[in-house]
Amino acid sequence: MGTSMGVVAYDTTTAGDYQIFDNRNALLSNGIFHISFDKQGEPWVGTYGGGLSRRRAGQWVNYNTPQGLCDAFVYDLEFAGDDLWIATWSGANRVTGDPRLRTSWKAFTTENTGGGLIDNWVYAIEIGKDGRVWFGTESGISMFDGKTWLKWNHTAGLGAPLDAVQRENLDAMPSFEGAHHASQPPDLPNTGKNDYRPNYVVSMLLDEDRGLWVGTWGGGLSLFDTRKRVFRNFTAQDGLPGNFIFALKKDPYGDLWIGSNRGLSRFDGKTFTNYAKLNGLAGDFVFSIEFGEDHSLWAGSHGGMTRLLMDPVSRELLKSD
Repeated sequence: MGTSMGVVAYDTTTAGDYQIFDNRNALLSNGIFHISFDKQGEPWVGTYGGGLSRRRAGQWVNYNTPQGLCDAFVYDLEFAGDDLWIATWSGANRVTGDPRLRTSWKAFTTENTGGGLIDNWVYAIEIGKDGRVWFGTESGISMFDGKTWLKWNHTAGLGAPLDAVQRENLDAMPSFEGAHHASQPPDLPNTGKNDYRPNYVVSMLLDEDRGLWVGTWGGGLSLFDTRKRVFRNFTAQDGLPGNFIFALKKDPYGDLWIGSNRGLSRFDGKTFTNYAKLNGLAGDFVFSIEFGEDHSLWAGSHGGMTRLLMDPVSRELLKSD
């Protein structure tokens, strides 16, 4: 588990056995943005200001800008074959081969891609079976197929229009105002609050059947048809609990789970089923989602971690703890 005080390795089988890794014994920063596991089952950790950390054979190795990392703030990690893609706040990296070698690191920025990468503040990366790499940034989406760059933003349909979300978004983010880089472009309405950034992509999930799911900052959830290249937007008016979408994860049954500023939601393709603190969540700001082998769902929130046990047949909530 990634927390604001380091990484917690929690053994769910013993219900109490855990280890803490922080800047005293392993990491360069205690603020954890993301954790991914490589083919060997070893964790890679993206941190807030401390670069990238990797655990290998029981030892931690840290990588930062001197090794080739674009930025010390690492928001997302994706493995594709032997490559590791890294989302940072100063562009994206692709690491091929031994990360200890400077030659293994390649940087992608707005400048060296001729604007193909629509913004250097990269928050999410998804990689398709066709090898296309999708980047979620503060100014929209970019796609790189190895040769050509394409990009989309609110003008192309990303994020719901202001009038569809404005009422719901009012004072929706009081605890996190100003906590991110998001700045209002001059071509978007100025609401006077940090509550509507349809270009600001916080989360993404590539669904090979449906397209690319995109979570925005106040613009709701977008589904991008990667073949027809059109967007469909979902907001609280359609059943979402909130319009700030922090986490997206598909369960083994094909349902989409959504972490928002007002709880957790399950979308079966037709209906949103929502869960909040009243249903046992530790907090309504849900930033991460993971699944266990026992039909459990783990939701990381501003108030802590919650485990939800779901009925595998009815998909109804059995209990939460």
